Formats: sequence, structure tokens, C-alpha cells
Amino acid sequence: MPLAMDVGSITESTNAISSVLPSSGLMLAETEAWVQPAALVLGPFLNLMSFAMLCRVVASWYPETNLNKVPWIFVAWPTEPLLRLVKGVVPPAFGVDITPVFWLAIFTFLNEILLGQQGLLVMKMKYGI
Repeated sequence: MPLAMDVGSITESTNAISSVLPSSGLMLAETEAWVQPAALVLGPFLNLMSFAMLCRVVASWYPETNLNKVPWIFVAWPTEPLLRLVKGVVPPAFGVDITPVFWLAIFTFLNEILLGQQGLLVMKMKYGI
């Protein structure tokens, strides 16, 4: 009987500790209503803009690329206003325009900070922080 009593007290202690320190895998907190939709919109947007800037980097390697023709117009249309905004501020490095690389770094950084494995919105959705 003492063994059964010890198992019972261990079980009670474990339940008490579990209620104080819930398992991180099982804990899903309630969050504000804006977090999930923001993550659903920001994820594809940041990924698309990163891809578009990466395409602009590749297009800059080939000066004969006409950005007004069909495949490149879909890359140039959303990126050109952002590139024009920063062209005067970010100087060319070794004669090469690095503004697409600058924006690629910004979009990748924002994606990682907000939606990465330990991103702010992910932590907000997961733990309610």
C-alpha cells in the first residue's frame, strides 16, 4: 500500500506541475483577431516580393533585358516604385545597382522576424505573447 500511495502523490505532484508549467507543444493561446489574418496576408506578400526582387537581381545581370516585355513586366511593375524610392539613397557598389539586393534583404528580414520559426506573429499565435 505505501507504494500505491507514493504513486498517487507523484501523480498529484505531476498534475500540479503540469498546470503551472504547461507543455509548449500543447499550449495554444487565444490571440487578438488581427494576428492570423495578418500572417496569412503578410506571408505570401513578403515571399512574392522577395521572389520579384530576386528576379530583378537576375535581370540586372543581363542589360539587354527589356522590362516592358511580358515575362519581365510582372516583375518590374510591383518592384519599380520601391527601387525608384531608394536608388538615390543607396549608391551603386562597384558600378552595379544594388537596390534590388537591398530590398531583397529587407523583405527576407521582415519575413523571418514576423513569420519565421520564432517570428513575432508566430509566437503571438502560438503562445499569446
